[in-house]
Amino acid sequence: MKAKGKFEIVVAGALTASCLMIASSMAAEKAKIPGWQNAAQEFKDAPLVDPMLLYAAGGLDGKVAVIGIPSFRTYRHIDCGVDLHENVFSGLPAGNKNGTPDGKYMYVNDKGANTICELNLQTGFMERIIALPFPFGVHHIALSKDGKTLFGTGEYTGKMSKTDIATGKTEIIDWGPSPSAPDYLDVGKDGKYVFAGNYYHSTVGVFSTSPFKLVKEIPVGKNPHGTDVIPEGTLVLVSDKLSATMTIIDAQKLAVKKVLPTCAGPLHSVMDVYNKDGGSYRAGIDSPEGLTSKYAYESCFVADANVKVDLKKLEVVDEIPTHYRTGHISISADNSYVMALNKFSTGLFSPTGIVYPVNFEMWDAREKSPTYGKTLKITPVDGEPHNAKSLMAYLVKDWTRGEAERGGLLKKGSTPILDPAHRDKVKRYMIPKDNTAPGVKTVKGVKEIHMKAFSYGYIPRQVRVNKGDKVRLFATNIDKAAGITKNPDVTMGLVIYGPYGLKTNMDLPRGVTAVHEFTADVAGEYEIFCSHFCGPLHLEMRATFFVDDPKKGASNLAVGEYDEAPSITNTVEEGQITIAERVKVQ
Repeated sequence: MKAKGKFEIVVAGALTASCLMIASSMAAEKAKIPGWQNAAQEFKDAPLVDPMLLYAAGGLDGKVAVIGIPSFRTYRHIDCGVDLHENVFSGLPAGNKNGTPDGKYMYVNDKGANTICELNLQTGFMERIIALPFPFGVHHIALSKDGKTLFGTGEYTGKMSKTDIATGKTEIIDWGPSPSAPDYLDVGKDGKYVFAGNYYHSTVGVFSTSPFKLVKEIPVGKNPHGTDVIPEGTLVLVSDKLSATMTIIDAQKLAVKKVLPTCAGPLHSVMDVYNKDGGSYRAGIDSPEGLTSKYAYESCFVADANVKVDLKKLEVVDEIPTHYRTGHISISADNSYVMALNKFSTGLFSPTGIVYPVNFEMWDAREKSPTYGKTLKITPVDGEPHNAKSLMAYLVKDWTRGEAERGGLLKKGSTPILDPAHRDKVKRYMIPKDNTAPGVKTVKGVKEIHMKAFSYGYIPRQVRVNKGDKVRLFATNIDKAAGITKNPDVTMGLVIYGPYGLKTNMDLPRGVTAVHEFTADVAGEYEIFCSHFCGPLHLEMRATFFVDDPKKGASNLAVGEYDEAPSITNTVEEGQITIAERVKVQ
């Protein structure tokens, strides 16, 4: 792959977020991927025993987990980046949020690195990274009707994006006025409009796809998160996070049809999907036309439940308790099971090191089943579970049940793996709780930044350094009550998005301090955000990192090295600027 910066394709070992808790000297500065990060991989996959596969974007561990349904067995972890949020299957977007996948590719947005990963579902490897323009801060993505375009929300910049998958070319438009925080989005069934919730505007924006522009804002409940189009394309379901309601929008009239009280802390909805004959939709077999839906399921973070909404009556017909603090949810490809992606695991598992595990919970959605509404499986997972989608396993036809070479997918000795420039030239370790007052000071030529995290914010709110400064970032979780949760599970996170995403991806459990040492080498203004879901006001945890270029003056969103960032050595974008090219197997 041709690139401006030097970029190596390496066989990188699986490194979980919990590994970062181990003190490291980072002696291997000369290698692009430090030696302590490398591990021998056999690229062996266990034989598939499940009819369905769940692909889970793993939050701050930067990996996609491949989990079998209904066994809940983990088959793979795929390296992708820093802080993963949304995953979208290639194919067509018709149906529910699972789409109608073709089994070829999946796209995953990396909020911390400002990129979109392209994963080959057949080989289980990342093949390409699409770099979005700085500054952006991509929160979620959605696929166009024809499957050729990805739309994205720029949570930290108030911008929206339209990216051509084949070429990587991206069109950016502004969504003001400030403050503006585009969040979740979905594409209308006819492909004419994109619907996106704006967390701070408390509106849903309606964007025409061609030309790409804002055509209307529809007022909804307070702080909307999930914005989901039902399979028929007639309704848009909006989860009003701080209003405890679901705002239902008529997708044709572009007006509110009903405001439905649902639950405390609604975040996200999924729908079951049926073919024109009333059976479960079979991707690759059934036509994606004429799809219908009976129920929507909405996650309730504060209520610790999932509610079931009858889409004909537009009424809540059931409430299913979940273990603890469900964020997003997913539904199996055959409509049988709902997966609750739970942010906390209080009392379920022993802590892993100093970070408590979070979990996936699968409950029975089959109305005629004797175990309807009951939890069937629950398993701890790494990272912070953000979103997940499932497909029928038969679509992954070349899953090799062993070494990839056996299936003829790869030429012997070749490894078509792209590994993000993980943690290069960054020293990271943990120390006992840092009690230094928040702020920035210079110690022996190093800019020491002491930041405190609490429910829900950071101090200081703004941090300034100069380009070229050696930075030592101390981040400490000083929260005692953990907001409304009051439990020991609450781990916070800290990431400076963009070129510093891979350098600053920090776990912040209570009682210790995370320390990262790196060089501030890209001038600009970059948002600091919490990468580990810490409570209902998680999205309020913001601060700003300024890197000033002494030759140009103070940085802001207009003054910075945003155009140069993709080609600067040792940043996340290194080697990834030729976004239209795929990795070639020699």
